[in-house]
Amino acid sequence: MRNALAIFKRELASYFDSPLAYIVIPAFLGLVGGFSLYFQDILGGGVASMRPVFFWSAVFFLLLIPAVTMRLFAEENRTGSIELLVTLPVTEGEMVLGKYLAALGLMTVALALTITYPLTLGSLGDLDIGPVIGGYLGLFLLGASFSAIGTAASALTSNQVVAFLVALIACLVPFATGYGLAQVPPDLLPVVQYLSFEYHFNNLARGVVDSRDLIYYLAVVALFLHIAVFALERRRLS
Repeated sequence: MRNALAIFKRELASYFDSPLAYIVIPAFLGLVGGFSLYFQDILGGGVASMRPVFFWSAVFFLLLIPAVTMRLFAEENRTGSIELLVTLPVTEGEMVLGKYLAALGLMTVALALTITYPLTLGSLGDLDIGPVIGGYLGLFLLGASFSAIGTAASALTSNQVVAFLVALIACLVPFATGYGLAQVPPDLLPVVQYLSFEYHFNNLARGVVDSRDLIYYLAVVALFLHIAVFALERRRLS
């Protein structure tokens, strides 16, 4: 665990030592703010609700997180420095966990900076705190799932652009599926609905914290982190 924490600290520091964090985070906040304030006018709608902010945050996580995770392993695979890493007394699981936590940490910083929205809305109207807490929990778990998918995509390739596109598609498909449930045959609806990111996120954003939604997101994280570990173990053995 100590090795994973050391990798986490190194990777998180590298985000802020480079322009990446100072480009990605303001871009995310600007997009969420622009679409929430100017396209849906959350301050002038007459109802204090965080739903538009949560929706646009989830949408732009689809771009933010693959952009952050694409470099985790792909660049080291390309330069060959991954070969040095796998010879160190660090397990593949520790490498994956450390890098994953760094990406998750940057995502959490971006998410935390949106706290001005509920504070502002709460001062202007009667904001229900339950859906706010549930929505932030849902966004965190959604971001954790996207980060795990992006980590796996980066571990599977040596090209950052490919890693970005694979992660984007792998996150987008189960998220967008939730908006097409009306087209799904009734026999398949329960399965497709359960596999949709959007369905579980909406449950939490309504303030309903169901263990099934938590288990779903944790299962996605565990699955894709295991895929990343498997990719590194295969590289060590090849």
